[in-house]
Amino acid sequence: MILKGRLKLIYEMIPACDILADIGTDHALLPAYALLTDRCRKAVACDVKTGPLERARKTLKKYMLEDRMELRLGSGLDPIGEIEADVIVMAGMGGILITRLIRESIDKARAASCLILQPMTNQELVRPFLWEQGFEIKDERLAREGDKLYQVILAYYTGKARAKWERINEIIGEKLIENKDPLLKDWLKNHISKQRKVVQGLKKAEANTDSRQLLQEEKLLNELEELLYSLGG
Repeated sequence: MILKGRLKLIYEMIPACDILADIGTDHALLPAYALLTDRCRKAVACDVKTGPLERARKTLKKYMLEDRMELRLGSGLDPIGEIEADVIVMAGMGGILITRLIRESIDKARAASCLILQPMTNQELVRPFLWEQGFEIKDERLAREGDKLYQVILAYYTGKARAKWERINEIIGEKLIENKDPLLKDWLKNHISKQRKVVQGLKKAEANTDSRQLLQEEKLLNELEELLYSLGG
């Protein structure tokens, strides 16, 4: 088995652990690979639909992992016990869904050693949610898969809610900047392109636009461009 792109990055960010829970597992390739490489002792693969779990079952049989991985049907973190999983992976779903599922089972998320999150959309919602809920973002990295970039966030619960942050860090993670992620420039360029469209749209709808909102969006655009410039982009 060979993992590529975002799955490979997620795997690389999984620390050695006892029980790995993969929420929204689909084919269960990630937990299977983690078991085959002894990154974890046991895995629990969960999905809200039976179809993905049937595909996951084929993966288990192919790699003879029936005695080390359990397949469970259910929404979000519902199928796992209160203090069962050391590491919880939630990948391949939108940021809105990720934050909702964590909120619905916040005690389970807090009990885990770490969360590894890979939001496909609305990434800007994930960091503020984590900060408000008392999680610290320990690491964040980017991966390219085809013509798309994906981010992976590793967070753990400290119980210390963060009260202040800059809006730019909701979009561009501080750890990406600290780590000088090799894909950061491209990540910035993508967000600058999106932000320019936001500003242009507000200017076209000038009569119906709050001047304060336009100033805020222009400020964010300037900060993104300045950050790219500081990186030599």
